[in-house]
Amino acid sequence: MKKLRIGIAFFYHESHSFAPIKTDIQAFYNEGYFKGEEIFTAYTQTKTEVGGFLDVLKNVAQVEIIPLLCAAATPSGTVTKEAYRQIEKEMISEIEQAGQLDGLLLALHGAMVVEDIFDPEEQLLRKIRSVLGTQIPIATTLDMHANVSAGMLEHTPYHFGFKTYPHVDMYDQGVKAAEIMLEHLLEGKRYQASFIKLPMMPPSINMRTQEGPMHDMIELATKHESNESIKNASVFGGFPYSDIPMVGASVLVIAKDQQSANIAARELAEKFWELRQEFIMQLPSVNKGMEMALLMQEAKPIVLADVSDNPLSCGSGDTTNLLKEFIRVNQPKTLFGGLTDPESIEKCRKAGIGATVKLEIGGKTSPEFGYPVEVKAKVIALSDGVFYNSGPFNQHLRVDVKGAAYIKVDKVDILLIGRPMSANDPEMFRHIGIEPTSYNLLGLKVKNHFRAAFDPLISRVIYVDAPGVASHELKNFPYKNIPEDIWPLKDIDFTVGEEVESYDGY
Repeated sequence: MKKLRIGIAFFYHESHSFAPIKTDIQAFYNEGYFKGEEIFTAYTQTKTEVGGFLDVLKNVAQVEIIPLLCAAATPSGTVTKEAYRQIEKEMISEIEQAGQLDGLLLALHGAMVVEDIFDPEEQLLRKIRSVLGTQIPIATTLDMHANVSAGMLEHTPYHFGFKTYPHVDMYDQGVKAAEIMLEHLLEGKRYQASFIKLPMMPPSINMRTQEGPMHDMIELATKHESNESIKNASVFGGFPYSDIPMVGASVLVIAKDQQSANIAARELAEKFWELRQEFIMQLPSVNKGMEMALLMQEAKPIVLADVSDNPLSCGSGDTTNLLKEFIRVNQPKTLFGGLTDPESIEKCRKAGIGATVKLEIGGKTSPEFGYPVEVKAKVIALSDGVFYNSGPFNQHLRVDVKGAAYIKVDKVDILLIGRPMSANDPEMFRHIGIEPTSYNLLGLKVKNHFRAAFDPLISRVIYVDAPGVASHELKNFPYKNIPEDIWPLKDIDFTVGEEVESYDGY
C-alpha cells in the first residue's frame, strides 16, 4: 500500500507594528531556521506544535513524514519584506520539490505583519493552495493571540488555537491538527467551520486562562467540545499591537455539521463580548509596585513584572525604569533579568570573571523608555547563553540568548543576555549559576508565560506600569489601519452577525 505523504512546516512570528526594530532574516536564523531532516533533530521530543505533529504521525504505518521548512523568530517589529519573501519562496520551493503531498500540517502564529502585507498568513496559505490545489487538506495551529482573518478560512477550515495562556498546550494542538488530518485522509471524515470576528482587541495582561475572563471563555469552549458534534472550539484574543484591518478577537468552531458549528460559535462570541470589560486592568507604577513588594513578608520570592518591556510582547528587553528602581532601593537578595545588552556582555568578557567593570547597562534600543544606567559591576559568571527549557512552556526546546553575563551591582544581582528573551524558564538563570528561589525579590522582563514555570517557585506577582513598547494602555499607540470602530478605543455596540462558513473545496 502506498504511504500517505504528509508535509510538516512552521512559519511563526508575532509582529508589533510600533516596535522600533524590524525583524530581518537574521532574527529567524537566531531563533530557529530548519530544513528537511534538521526539523527532526530540532523538534523531536519537544512540547511544541511540531513535536505534536511528529509524535502522532511517526506512529502511523501508512504515513510518510515529509519535513519541509521551519522558521521562527522572537516577537519583535514588523517582518521585513525581504525576510518574508525569502521564507515564503523557500517554503513554496520545498513544497514543490517534495513531490505529490497528500496533506500539510502547518504551525503558524496568526499575528505576523510584514512591511507591505497586512495578512501574511492568508497570503502564505493562498500561495500554498496554488501549489497543492483545492483537494489536499491543510491543518494549522495558531497562537491564542492570533489576529485570525476570514480570508484564512477560505483555504482550510482546520485551524486549532492554543487554549492556555501561558501557552502550555502547543503540543496538544499539534496533536489535534495531526489527528484531524488522519481522520480526513484515512477515515474520509469531513468537518465544517464557523468563524466570527468581533470588533474588540482586548489587552492581554488579564488573559491568563487559570482565572479571569479568558478562563471563563475556555471553560465554555471546552463545554462545547463535550458535544460529540463539535471537533474543536478556539477562542482567539488577538494581538492588539498589530496595526492592521483584521486585528482583534475571534472565535472558530470546527464541527461535523454547519448548524452545530454556527450555534457554538455564536454562543462563544456573545459571551466574549459580554466579558470584554473584565480584560481591563489598572497597574501600579514602578515606585508603587516596589513599595507594595517591600511591605510584604513572604517565604518565596515576589516578582515585579516589567510587562511593557516583555520580549514575547515584542519589547526590546532593555528598558531601565524598573532596573533603576531595583538599584535605588538596593535591597539584599534581589535579582533583575534578563536585561538585553550584548555590548555590556562583551565588556564583561574582556574584563573576565571576578573583575570589577564600569558599564552603561540597558537603554540602548529604546532610550525614550529610559536611558542607560551607569554602574560599577562585579562579573560573577559568563556563559554562551545556551540552555534547554525545563518547561512546561516550550519544554525541552533549545534556547540561545547569544551570550550571558551574571553581574552584581552593590547588593543587586543582574543577568545580562545577548538578545531579547522573556525570562519564561528558570533555566535562563540556572544555566549560569543563578538560583531564582534564593532571592526575596525578582524583577523580570515578562508578562504571563513565565508563570507556567515560576508559579510553583514564587509567592506573588506584581505587574507594574513601566513605560515600554508593549504597554497595556492601547490608547498610547498611533493606530492608522485598524477598524474605525473597535473596543476598547471606542465604546461601541455590537450584535453577533453572520458566520463565515467553511472552505468547501474538500
